[in-house]
Amino acid sequence: MKLKKTLFYLFVIGVIFGGQFFVNRGLVSGRMPPIAEKTLAGRTAMPQTDAGPRMIYFWAEWCGICKMMQASVDSLLRDAPAVTVAVRSGNDAKVTAYLRERRLTWPVVNDNQGAIADRYGVKGVPALFFVDGDGDIMLTSVGYSSEWGMRLRLWLTGLISR
Repeated sequence: MKLKKTLFYLFVIGVIFGGQFFVNRGLVSGRMPPIAEKTLAGRTAMPQTDAGPRMIYFWAEWCGICKMMQASVDSLLRDAPAVTVAVRSGNDAKVTAYLRERRLTWPVVNDNQGAIADRYGVKGVPALFFVDGDGDIMLTSVGYSSEWGMRLRLWLTGLISR
């Protein structure tokens, strides 16, 4: 009976890691593609990502999982350098209204046409990129991530890049 339980747990772990590999395939790795577009506040997006480790968070106002992650992302953004990218979420006024309604003060680049997402290989949101101080993407994640999961990835990015 113990062997069956052990095999079951190994199978579940394999499915989880296999699933992560499957959903992360196609995401850009290596050097971070530049984000030339400005944030909704009119600031250059790249200085938001110049200190490492940092996070780039792709999200959408229509994404249910992104809404579940908002409090965690908001908490993390108070402590860590990051930029967020609103993917296909409407014009600047719509995204600004969405942020204001939810009292979110994130640095947001509006990617209404999905061009930035395409450069990063993002096919679905939420997608997270963890970048070191040299501008290299060290870790990626697609789908729900807890605040502690994001903080752990930031910490690991700092360790890996040393």
